[in-house]
Order: sequence, then structure tokens, then C-alpha cells
Amino acid sequence: MNSKRIVIFGGSGFVGCHLVRELKQACVNHITIADIVVPQGEVFSGTSFVYCDVRSPIQDDIVSAPAVIIHLAALCKEPGYDWDEYFQTNYSGTLNICDYADRNGIRQIIFTSTMMVFRASELRNREDDLTAPDTAYGISKLLAELALKEWAHKSIDRRLNIVRPGVVFGMGEKANFTKLYYALKKGRFAYIGRKNTVKGCIYVKDLVRFLVFLINAPQKDNVYNFVFPEPFTIENICTTMCNEFDFAKRLPVVPYSLALIAGYIFEMLSVLGLKTSIHHRRVQKLYFSTNISADRAMSTGFQLKYTLQDALKDWQRDCLPDDLH
Repeated sequence: MNSKRIVIFGGSGFVGCHLVRELKQACVNHITIADIVVPQGEVFSGTSFVYCDVRSPIQDDIVSAPAVIIHLAALCKEPGYDWDEYFQTNYSGTLNICDYADRNGIRQIIFTSTMMVFRASELRNREDDLTAPDTAYGISKLLAELALKEWAHKSIDRRLNIVRPGVVFGMGEKANFTKLYYALKKGRFAYIGRKNTVKGCIYVKDLVRFLVFLINAPQKDNVYNFVFPEPFTIENICTTMCNEFDFAKRLPVVPYSLALIAGYIFEMLSVLGLKTSIHHRRVQKLYFSTNISADRAMSTGFQLKYTLQDALKDWQRDCLPDDLH
């Protein structure tokens, strides 16, 4: 694998940092980060950086004939952006990457999509089940998948693998799991409506291990959901986190309708200058299940290295002596 040239679009961020480390461990020597943010940290030493905004046409000389494109570039924080912004980056950006790959004879793309191409529900969705996203993020990612499939079908020697992760957590995430950790630590977390909401999730180190695995895997033109094989509820996640970090385990349940009204009220107050993290969309995400099956990914022979508990322990080791971040 060390002779392959790999360009990572959107490689300066959370997943990109862990992916570069995993690629180096796999002895890949030619890694280029194409991003609008200059990568920071020792892990990026020995890599090349090229400024690249995927929302604009990508120049041919951005990198010297990469063998593999790993496409991480995305707006994924939700809520966080205007409706159109998700499409400008996630869909139009993917069209630009496909055009760049066309012009430069690229034969392999690995793309990180999202489980949100499925509508949140109690159904345990498999890859071939109906996709019916109801958010700008999910719709824009599904359109990106379709654009990449069209690119792959233009030639029989092209390889495309699409990975749909659940909630990804680990050092540098600064999102769902990090916020949950601090809410539990401060005693400010409550279940919204119920405790049995299923939350598909995966540790970032296993996600990037799978992305690297796919570079040389015999499977091609496939789509993989990627979460822990067992469906974890929000109660499972909170209990595991409380046990691991010795937090209080008695957590209240707030009626969904009441929490939703509060979310809308705090959104209106934010317009007046009172900034909080309370938002109706975050309330919904704690109430509605995101339940997907990872059976296809596990059937490839790939094996997860971390259980949920192992992942939390490893994350803590990475962050010592500080709290999770």
C-alpha cells in the first residue's frame, strides 16, 4: 500500500486527523490533504497540503495523479448551517470531485456519507432499504452518493465504496458525545421523552480502520452502513459513560412535547442575544431513533477493535490529563 498516492478531500478535520494516523500505520507514504483549513498537529508531519475549496472547480494540478481519493469534505454539524450551505458543500462539492477524478483518470473513490440518508425511525435500516432523508444534511449526502455512483458507472475499472457512519465519536469530535459527556458530568442531562431511543454510533478509530481496509479490499461499488453491530439505546450509552467516568446514574425523563417547546423558545431567545445550545433539532435527535444495520460491513471480514466501553477508555487515554475533548 505504501506506493499509493492518496488525496483526502476535507482531511484537516476530526476524522481526517485519525485517518492520516491510520494510513501512516499502514505505511502509506504519499498523503495529500486538500482542504480550506491548514491541518494542525504532529500527525500531519510528512503529508502535503493543498488549499482546496470543493465548492469551486478543482484544479488539475492540485495533486500529482493520486491513485485513491478519500472524500471526507462535508458540512455535517446539524443544526449549524443554512439549508443551501449543505448542498453547496456536500452535493456540489462532490460533483466537483467527480469532475476532477474524470479529468485525471482516478479509478478509486472512498466516500463517507451518513446514516441520515435514512429517515429517523425505529426501523433497523439496511443498505438497500428505502432512503428517505428529511434534513438538508441527509438529502445533500444522498445526492452526493448518487453523483458518485454515476461517476463509477462510467467505466468498469472504477471502484467506489460508500460508507454511512452513525454518530462518530472520539478525540477531537467536539460534538454529540463530547456534549453528552459534559452534560452528564455536570448533572445537566435528561432523557427526552423516553430512554429507549436507538442511536447508531461508532468509534472514530474503527471507522478510519475500515476506510483503510477498503483501499485494498476486493469488494467494489458497494455501500456500507457502519455502526456498532448491536443497537445501542441512549440509555445504554449514558449508563456506559456514567459507569466508566463515575457519574450519577439517576437521570430524569422530560416529556418530549415540553422539551420541544423549550427548544423553540430558546431559539427565539437566541435571536435576541441569549445564546444557548438548546435547539428544537437537538431535542428531536435525542427522541427519534437512528437505527441501522452494519451486517454488510461485518460480512467483509473486517473486525471492530473496540467495544463501546473500550472506545470510551481509549478516548480517555488519548485525552489525559484533560477531560474528553
